[in-house]
Amino acid sequence: MLRTANRLTTKPKYQTWIRMNKLLIFLGISLLFLMVTFFPIPTPLRVLSGLLALPFLYIVFILSYSIYQFAGFGGNYQSKIHDVIVSKVDNRGGNILDIGTGSGSLIIKLAKKFPHSSLTGIDYWGENWEYSKDQCERNADIEGVSDRIHFLKASASKLPFQDGEFDVVVSCLTFHEVKDSIDKTAVAKEALRTLKPGGTFVFMDLFLDEKTFGDVNGLLKFLKKNVSSIQADKLSDTIPLPRILLNKKVLGHGMIICGRK
Repeated sequence: MLRTANRLTTKPKYQTWIRMNKLLIFLGISLLFLMVTFFPIPTPLRVLSGLLALPFLYIVFILSYSIYQFAGFGGNYQSKIHDVIVSKVDNRGGNILDIGTGSGSLIIKLAKKFPHSSLTGIDYWGENWEYSKDQCERNADIEGVSDRIHFLKASASKLPFQDGEFDVVVSCLTFHEVKDSIDKTAVAKEALRTLKPGGTFVFMDLFLDEKTFGDVNGLLKFLKKNVSSIQADKLSDTIPLPRILLNKKVLGHGMIICGRK
């Protein structure tokens, strides 16, 4: 009874994709340069310091605006993008894997839509991130789905699962962040390895970023060798996004790739 009461009085806490510590670092650097402009130093140096502050202030603005738009108290676009991913999952549900589960938002949405499913969420949850396994477990408990979700710390580059273990595999903005694999396309292939023949996959990532994934046509050709059907859509064609979120440093390179193995 007490646990039920706690669920009613406590709200889940879902972090956005953007790390607050990164925002604070850029804010600190920009303020430092601005402070120098007030020092009793030659005017050219003060002007130079002010100019050096501008790109950092621009980054702070982009990050702050993005956090607001992704958060539930703002545009709620993180949740909206997760809704798009959930909508593309096969209605049968089944055994579901979420790669890069973060604070649990996407996997909990899946658990609610597919009440007879069994779900696994993996993430590396390093100190560089504000997510944690404990936070995921608390959120799942608050949302009343903790009995069907198992959270596990693991790298997306080497998933601790058998071939074809899952009916559904999803991932949102994770592959490009994997640090222990230079080849991000190989990370996507590793995700597909765990999917059953005939199973559904939905991946959203910065697939249009050639520096990370190479030419997108080459990426799709590579993936087609491992699946029976595939569809790729720019994120901005799937869901209307505010102009600033279309910045290439945010979601401008975003693409959803889904299909069946």
